[in-house]
Amino acid sequence: MSRNVVLVVLDTVRKDYFDEYAPRLRETSTHSFEQCRSASSWSVPSHTSIFTGQLPHQHGVHSESFDAGFDFADALSVDDTFLADLPAHRTVGLSANAYINSLFGFDTLFDAFHDFSIGSHTNESLFPDGLTVQDYMSETDEDSAAKRYLGFLRTCLDHDHAGKSLANGVWSQVGHRFKRLPLPEFVDDGASVISETLYDEVTTDEPVFAFVNYMDAHTPLRNLVQYDDSLHSVSNTWSSTELSKWELNREDAATAEYADNYRDLYGAAVDYLDRQVTDVVERIQTATDRETTVVVTADHGHNLGFAEDDGGLFHHTGSQSEGLLHVPFEIINPPEGWAGVETEYLSHCQLGDIVRRLAHDEPFDESLVGEPVAAETVGLLGEGDGTWGLDFSPSEYAYWNRMIRTVYDGPRKYEWDSLGETYEYRLDPGRPCWQEETSRGIDVPAHARECFGVGLDEYKRRMADTDQDMAFDDAVEDRLQTLGYL
Repeated sequence: MSRNVVLVVLDTVRKDYFDEYAPRLRETSTHSFEQCRSASSWSVPSHTSIFTGQLPHQHGVHSESFDAGFDFADALSVDDTFLADLPAHRTVGLSANAYINSLFGFDTLFDAFHDFSIGSHTNESLFPDGLTVQDYMSETDEDSAAKRYLGFLRTCLDHDHAGKSLANGVWSQVGHRFKRLPLPEFVDDGASVISETLYDEVTTDEPVFAFVNYMDAHTPLRNLVQYDDSLHSVSNTWSSTELSKWELNREDAATAEYADNYRDLYGAAVDYLDRQVTDVVERIQTATDRETTVVVTADHGHNLGFAEDDGGLFHHTGSQSEGLLHVPFEIINPPEGWAGVETEYLSHCQLGDIVRRLAHDEPFDESLVGEPVAAETVGLLGEGDGTWGLDFSPSEYAYWNRMIRTVYDGPRKYEWDSLGETYEYRLDPGRPCWQEETSRGIDVPAHARECFGVGLDEYKRRMADTDQDMAFDDAVEDRLQTLGYL
């Protein structure tokens, strides 16, 4: 009997906070990779690397190729991904990510896709077991707003949970007003609805591969009623949106109180995801006779403003810190031959090989881990207008838009960028997401540069010659700005 495999991507969850705030998943895990590194520092290139096994300069999906007209269907096919090696499995995608969704064609890789991300409040639902506006909209082809409204009402009344479905519809229209009240929010960023949908998709008679993106640890951060109050004392009126990423990173505007609130709510969000995912995994394993293996990782981490570890930065921009690249990687209920703790480096580019082996009941292969491990970030989102109207000098824009490459070599980390800067950092295997700069202006070893098929300067020049359409739909642009991408 083929094995189900569920790939859970906890969007924006760094390794040190996962270790502290996700004890249930850590305890449930059978096989842990303690030194996993993402292939890039933000969602679009890192997810593409996960599915293709290639670095951004190889698959070509990154900040200087992604724009309002981007379509994953044009950039990737199933044959370009590890999904091609799972012919016996029904493939299902569930995503709350603002980019990894049907709007940008990511759904074309799967047999079925559930989108919880398009930039509006209609993806929020009071009751996961009721019909959501988004689910209804994905099924109807009615172009009349009035007929869509009436169709939703009729469908709600026919639903097993009619009252809850109607409540979801009401919430989609008025919920944003409640966000202005001095109360903790009680609708999460999709985790509860995603978990219910995942349960329904996996507990079937056929073998399933499911990709799941949970977005709840991503900014904006604010207090939810589902959070454990013992983990924070943040006011119900506080939100990380009080300061933009440019105010935080360019103007150093974060106060000590703001930074503490930011970190505390980030930790509470990771704890909430830990409870959500552990619960749905246990329910799936109880409900099905088919063995189900769950892989838990993150597409990248998050800078939290720590002076040493994160260089004082917040969010994902202009950095390849350990807070961004060092991510969790746990395997729950693998087949025989997978049990232990791996301390060698693992790249997300190997994730596809791991999924294949798990799906086909093959044992762990030591060749999956080891050095060298590489990562790269090409630049800002938005060629020519990456700062979205802010008054940046040419040198300042060049800094934030620089391309960065990183290679891990034992306890050392080499980093170099398109401005000609080079760095060497010391790492400590026992301190996740920690790094200490030991020197700069170094000669990066040849074996590190050889991890990339084309030189950094050459690739950056080539990408600078491309045109980008940054005229996103208004709702999508609002969502991306709220998330801190623009």
